[in-house]
Amino acid sequence: MDTERLTQKSQQALHDAQTKALRFGHTEVDGEHLLLALLDDPEGLVPRLLDQAGVGPDALRAGVEAELGRRPRVSGPGASPGQIFLTQRLARLLDTAEREAKRLKDEYVSVEHLVIALIEEGKTTAAGRVLHEHGLTRDRFLQALTAIRGNQRVTSAMPEVSYEALEKYGRDLTIGSRTG
Repeated sequence: MDTERLTQKSQQALHDAQTKALRFGHTEVDGEHLLLALLDDPEGLVPRLLDQAGVGPDALRAGVEAELGRRPRVSGPGASPGQIFLTQRLARLLDTAEREAKRLKDEYVSVEHLVIALIEEGKTTAAGRVLHEHGLTRDRFLQALTAIRGNQRVTSAMPEVSYEALEKYGRDLTIGSRTG
């Protein structure tokens, strides 16, 4: 996958996933690290999408952290500090996200495409199991995405700023005129 096709938020999530892997003492970055990074972005789109889908981001975060805590840690003189690798699974996940972006006719791979790819993995992975256990399905997530994003397409490296722009920055000027 061409990383130039990732939005800034997707690139940031991958970077944050590497940081999380290091924090957990892992030598590889995997889907669970990426999901945790997406959940931990307080200004990010993913927590808003999850809220819209009726899935609590905090409960999901706790489940992902528990899964990561079960993985073996690497420490001591044999560990190469700061050296971390992407798993083949994460590479496939990024490819799936890119295909999802194309299916939605988006020009860039955004955070929502990454979550859809994680959902698509199903119960065969820890991230897929946690998402499923919290009731997040592809259809439910896509409904939340439509509610927040509308029919906008991802045509820039920073699409999130335009989502819900009217709700964030607009004012309803008709409220005051309805009295009387």
